[in-house]
Amino acid sequence: MYARIKGNLIHFSSSIIYPFVIIGVIFFISSRTDKIQYLAVLSIISLFLSILLFRRYRLIVDTSPARLDSAAQGYVKLEGETSLYDNEVVRGNLELPPSVWYRNFYRTSYAGFLLHDGEGRCTIDPHDAEVVTPLKSYNQHYYWAIFPGETVYVLGNLETLKKTRTEYERHNLISHKLAELKSNQARFLDYFDKNNNGKIDPSEWEAAKNSAERMVDEELELSYQDPPTHIITKADDGRPFIISSIHPDKLLKRYKFAYLGHLIVWIYLSIIVFIM
Repeated sequence: MYARIKGNLIHFSSSIIYPFVIIGVIFFISSRTDKIQYLAVLSIISLFLSILLFRRYRLIVDTSPARLDSAAQGYVKLEGETSLYDNEVVRGNLELPPSVWYRNFYRTSYAGFLLHDGEGRCTIDPHDAEVVTPLKSYNQHYYWAIFPGETVYVLGNLETLKKTRTEYERHNLISHKLAELKSNQARFLDYFDKNNNGKIDPSEWEAAKNSAERMVDEELELSYQDPPTHIITKADDGRPFIISSIHPDKLLKRYKFAYLGHLIVWIYLSIIVFIM
């Protein structure tokens, strides 16, 4: 919820509408007798927004683009096409075109979706993300959305979930495999009771363990051949998690003009407050 509010604030404060809003607010405040306090608060807000926008501007500039087949773990910048999960065809408001992510004035979707960059694919978890998309209209509905097949740009924490097991987990799998074999006692005896004495001797039990180990190792080897699973989420170090359907070059210009504008407003209002 905090990330959503923060993202909406940044999105609004960097939009073309904001300058008209701030001019109207300053005009309204100037008619009040206690205008110094309000102008001081507005000055601090402008400085705060300038810092937030500058930080995002620098992150986009300083973070090099990565590819999923070679990206290091951690904070990355990715570009790719979006899609729903495999075998998923419908999502979002049924009155609107299908989308992988959707927000209107009443609710926001938080279901994950896939990003394909030509070298691999990863899951995007939009929880705690600042989603930047243009306002869209369709059948008298106004909303923000990301559609399947749309190109998006993501800054977030990449984690690759590799299909590996520790020796402790492997031993557990072998124990479960042995229990599974023993669950059919007649078949277990038929296969491992080589001297036909109706019980499993130590040497026969060792053979059963070796057989369970081979079966587990073969199953693990097959699972390791599957491609690794990548997921993008919010970084633990507090760096912004940004999902944008606006090209980074346009977003950079937008954030640059916005943070400079807020900085100018902060300087101007600070001077006015100091003089008064």
